[in-house]
Amino acid sequence: MTDAAPLHVRGLTRRYGRLVGLDALDLDVAAGECVAIIGANGSGKSTAVRTIAGLLEPTEGTVSICGHDPHLEPDGEQARAALALVPDTPLLYDDLTVRQHLELVTLAHGVPDAAVGDRIDALLERLELTARADFLPSELSRGMRQKTGLACALIRPARLLMLDEPVVGLDPPSQALLTELLLEAKAGGAGVLFTTHQMYFADGVADRAIVLGEGAVVDHGTWRHVRERASAQGWLPEEHAGRG
Repeated sequence: MTDAAPLHVRGLTRRYGRLVGLDALDLDVAAGECVAIIGANGSGKSTAVRTIAGLLEPTEGTVSICGHDPHLEPDGEQARAALALVPDTPLLYDDLTVRQHLELVTLAHGVPDAAVGDRIDALLERLELTARADFLPSELSRGMRQKTGLACALIRPARLLMLDEPVVGLDPPSQALLTELLLEAKAGGAGVLFTTHQMYFADGVADRAIVLGEGAVVDHGTWRHVRERASAQGWLPEEHAGRG
């Protein structure tokens, strides 16, 4: 893969008629860095993720994932190969078990055959999915489906790991595990971008943050400084004000 930065976004805008879902977003994610997009529901977080991933066409602006534009072919194929996406609603096949999802992902992304089964087993165990490995998505809870989507993203190589509201549906122990996994992805050199409306989740994970409101950037900077300003302005719930 190219040595270009995992993510480079300039002036990214998405309009729905007269409604501006995302307004001129500038964003960079370096290798080994985590950026959090913070905002309430409807602030434009999911629009940003979907447009960056190539699922929505931008009205204006550019996206580069490892030097490739996800909105242009054949460039988009290289962008998708570099990106592992965990959407807010897991996209799973109704007729595939949890294990079969992981096997399909390893096949599609050319993960070497040697020890693939062991890697799948280890990831299933870590995510507490071993007992559900042969279950279909319809037999899983919301949290288990979320973990399955996360496992599909982690089992394959990726330069950019992007997660939309990954905390939703996860209990506190699972959230703690997700924090560990994101830190490991950073340590392995991947760029990490996630959205959340729960600011406390970014503590100890995010290096920088962007705060969105009605599609526009209302604050940005290092996580520590954004967090301090958010706490001072009452964005951060009192029970989490002392964390981090």
